[in-house]
Amino acid sequence: MTLQDYLTRMLQDLQLRGMSSSPQESYVYAVRKISEHYHKLPVQITENKIREYFLFLKNFKNYGRSASTLAMCGLKFFYDFTLTRDWPTPTLVRAPHEHKLPVVLSQQEVKRVLSCLRIFRHRACLSTLITSPGWIDCTIESIIFF
Repeated sequence: MTLQDYLTRMLQDLQLRGMSSSPQESYVYAVRKISEHYHKLPVQITENKIREYFLFLKNFKNYGRSASTLAMCGLKFFYDFTLTRDWPTPTLVRAPHEHKLPVVLSQQEVKRVLSCLRIFRHRACLSTLITSPGWIDCTIESIIFF
């Protein structure tokens, strides 16, 4: 079988399982990319090579958590359903969730934003929202009457 035969079969399996077109494309893309990376059919790629490939995606391609997970799910689907054999690398660990801090404006930045509002009613509404719980450093008096 050729790579195209495997990808066509995988696409049919995805359609039979009711997957929408976007995941279908992503899963097929993941299998195609690992196959192109090693210049081998996916059935010829060893467990160690799969592990190396995910390290390559993380370290050199700078794949984030969601892109890595999508590639992993695509390969897992290929092995589990298209080839009907066990997924060879169940020990791959997904990256942890990224915890991003919210953007917090300084008092000067808040004053600058509010000074752009010409209608007092708009400034009052926005000031009320800004001074809701969680905005401890700012008070209504220091923002509205500047």
